[in-house]
Amino acid sequence: MFLTKLFKRLSGVIEIKWQFVVVELFIVFIGVYLAFSLNNHQQEQYVKKEGEKVWSSLKLELERIRLSFPVWVEYQKSQNEKWDSLFAIQEVGKFYTWRYIQPQYDFTTIEYAISTRESSIVDFDMYKKLTELNQNIQMLRHSEELMTETGFKYKNIHSKLPKTSKEYLQLTADNRFHFFKFIDFSKIRVNSMNRIVLLVVDLLEIIDEKLGPQKSFELEKSFIQKQIIALAEDAKPEEILGKFKQNFPDLSEEQINNIYDAAQKEIAANSD
Repeated sequence: MFLTKLFKRLSGVIEIKWQFVVVELFIVFIGVYLAFSLNNHQQEQYVKKEGEKVWSSLKLELERIRLSFPVWVEYQKSQNEKWDSLFAIQEVGKFYTWRYIQPQYDFTTIEYAISTRESSIVDFDMYKKLTELNQNIQMLRHSEELMTETGFKYKNIHSKLPKTSKEYLQLTADNRFHFFKFIDFSKIRVNSMNRIVLLVVDLLEIIDEKLGPQKSFELEKSFIQKQIIALAEDAKPEEILGKFKQNFPDLSEEQINNIYDAAQKEIAANSD
């Protein structure tokens, strides 16, 4: 009672009109709330745009890996078989001609996605998958560096050096040893590339879900069209069409043919 009377007397003395105070406080509250809501909306729009940009770029980067790595694997495996045959009969292949000058690959988007601190774009599960992929990429690069270093260790043997001399036998033994190591590193390279392809296929399924069917199709259409243009001078039309029909089974034959026709029109326009 005493406090209530005192409050009323003070209000009368300093002439405070509480209804205006309440209105002003309400206006301040609404202003803060609207500013907070606007900031949240802007952040959500940024995350949405940034996420779409990251996933779109990542899809294109991974599609290049999915299509190119199996081709390189088959070639490397055929080379390994030849080298194994040579080693079995105590001969040495021309492993000294192989050079992998780094960087051999462009994995900018993968590295960016791993380094981003925006967890609403790259969640923990995706981060783990991308990290595993990146670890295998580092193993691939390391195996290529070892192949290059081993190739430099080849020692040239003079044609006039007697085959029974101690120097000839020592140089031959050294070259065979380095050739054996080179083959081993080459097989590690094949295994790394195979693991990378499996990880990429898994990641692409997740990314396609995030992008949605329409956006995924648009990206695949653009990717295939650029690849067709790049292959136009080196492969026959039926080989090109067969390649993309095999690697993009979800696309209909009509869609592939339409993309091919669009690529041919672009080639013709650029040649004029």
